[in-house]
Amino acid sequence: MFAGFHTELPLLTRALIGFSDFMLHSWPLLLALVAGAVVGFRAYTATADGKYKWDKFKFSIPIAGKIILKATLARFARSLALAFKSGIPIVQGLNVVGMVVDNEFVRSRIEQMRDGVERGESILRTAMATGVFNPTVLQMIAVGEETGDMDGLMFEIAGMYEREVEYEVKTLSQQIEPIMIVALGVLVLILALGIFLPIWDLGKAALHR
Repeated sequence: MFAGFHTELPLLTRALIGFSDFMLHSWPLLLALVAGAVVGFRAYTATADGKYKWDKFKFSIPIAGKIILKATLARFARSLALAFKSGIPIVQGLNVVGMVVDNEFVRSRIEQMRDGVERGESILRTAMATGVFNPTVLQMIAVGEETGDMDGLMFEIAGMYEREVEYEVKTLSQQIEPIMIVALGVLVLILALGIFLPIWDLGKAALHR
């Protein structure tokens, strides 16, 4: 029909048709590429450097990143509180907690704290240097050091992080909903333009004949 009017389909429509043809005829290739990417990703994250970078990247994922970070820090704080309560020396306690935490990026920061304490620095100073704790937590650590109640304050920090994680999880759907609405709106707009632009161009071509 468009050939009869000596005009071509709009670029967006041609792109949609091309994408549809690709998905219809080249899905085995796409499946192989996805499988290869998954295998390559798993192999990379199995290396020390890959796992460190992936664990660090997790914290920058929109919405989910802050939940992962707070959950990880909650486990760290609770484990360190238990170590303090058991009478384990701070350096040894940080060693133990570092082995418990399942995130290489946070583990490296715990090791950084341990090294600082071994040099004679305060827990507050080493915690500030890591860059992973918010001002409220740092203030609580300072109070804990001043009062000698580090185990109690670390339990409070763990509880605070756990409550924040619980709240974030409960409101997760509310945070995702606007993104989903925008994404669906854009998708519908693209499909609508892909359908109606050819009709519009065809009408204009017919009027100019």
